[in-house]
This record gives sequence, C-alpha cells and structure tokens, in this order.
Amino acid sequence: MGAILARLARLLVPALEALLLNFGKLFLRFYFWFKVARFGLFLVKVGVVLGLITAMASGIDALVQGLSASMPALLADGIGRILPDNFAACVSALVMAKFFVWAFSIKDRLVNLGGI
Repeated sequence: MGAILARLARLLVPALEALLLNFGKLFLRFYFWFKVARFGLFLVKVGVVLGLITAMASGIDALVQGLSASMPALLADGIGRILPDNFAACVSALVMAKFFVWAFSIKDRLVNLGGI
C-alpha cells in the first residue's frame, strides 16, 4: 500500500504544483482586483459623504448671509447693538454643527451600504 501511495504522490505532485502555479496567479490577480474594487467603492462612498457635508455647509452659509429684514431705524439700531458683528457666521456654525452630527450619524450606514 505504501508503494502505491508513494508512486501516486510522485505522479500527482508535479501536476499539483503546475495547477497551483497557474491558478494561484489567477487567484491572486482576482483577490487583488477585488480588494482594489472594494477600496474604490469605499472611497466613492466617503467622497459622497464629504461632498454632502461641503455642499450643505456652503448652502447654509449662503442662506444665512442672504437673510435680510427691513425694520424701523430704532429697532435696527438696537438689534445692531445687541448682536455681534459676526452673527451670521455664528448662526452658520451652529446650524452646520447640527448637520455634521446628523451626517456623521448616518455615515456608517452609507459606507456599509451594499454589504461592501
């Protein structure tokens, strides 16, 4: 029985080496392509999140800067004395902070979208 197994091993080992050499390269090529494709999809999803944050930040800033109201002179002067000069920037920062918290709370769901 041992002689049969030794002869069978001598015959099959070169065939197995050739099989692993050829299909091993193919497997490695597929594996690395799959890893690169997954990383590419991850980068696209991160880009979507960052683009969403950037677009909303500029939109909120433009909206707050564009607000204007006509008031009587005495009321406008009183409000001007109370409100700081950078009031629009302060309001933009507060609203953007709330939006950033929301965006980062859904970030994990967006990045894990599609099971990748």
